[in-house]
Amino acid sequence: MNRNQLKYFAIVCMTLDHVAWLFVDKVNPLVGGIMHLFGRLTAPIMAFFVAEGYEHTRNVKKYTERLAIFAIVSWPTYVLAHYGTLPIWLSDGGLTFRPEQSMIFTLLMALIALRVYDSGLKRWQKVLITAVLCALSCIGDWPVFPIGACLLLHAFKDDRKKRFLAFEIWCCLVALSSVFNQWFQIGVVFAPIIIYFFYNGEPGSKKPFHKWFFYIYYPAHLLLLGIINLIVMKG
Repeated sequence: MNRNQLKYFAIVCMTLDHVAWLFVDKVNPLVGGIMHLFGRLTAPIMAFFVAEGYEHTRNVKKYTERLAIFAIVSWPTYVLAHYGTLPIWLSDGGLTFRPEQSMIFTLLMALIALRVYDSGLKRWQKVLITAVLCALSCIGDWPVFPIGACLLLHAFKDDRKKRFLAFEIWCCLVALSSVFNQWFQIGVVFAPIIIYFFYNGEPGSKKPFHKWFFYIYYPAHLLLLGIINLIVMKG
């Protein structure tokens, strides 16, 4: 698969995962679990492409700005889909504030960590800032994981085998941390294998549509799912 095809595959897996969380788990946990199993592939693939994007982009500043903008755009749609409200909401119980952020926010933290890694800062400063970024990512979807994944992928970028071995070990550690509570978390370990054996390194079509589709689709599908969930809950 080329880059575009792999991204679309990840988007399909992500959509299955979100649909399962909202509509399937309570009806059929087994089917929901299988959908989540595929959904576990999304975060590692997206983290991989953040590392790739960082290494190949012509303007890392614009890349960072783009992720930041869409992290902000995705915040209300993420909260709506998962909690049925807006991030800031005035109700009978008073003012409600939900700081929870989407996956794009966590990927943004990972991209900033990569920039810190290659900066001229002292080592202790890099460690401190990276630790702060990991702490900030805890309000996001998939906290910490993309930061570690991107740093490992970047650190071993000159040795393909070591790069994917480190990536696979990181995914295994993350899966083991939660697989006993949610068996489908094991799906994370298959992502590096899929990328290693099936990604051909080619970008695919360079039409702007492919570049912008994920950024637009992510908040759009959350908004749609959130609205549908509100309708179902009221019904």
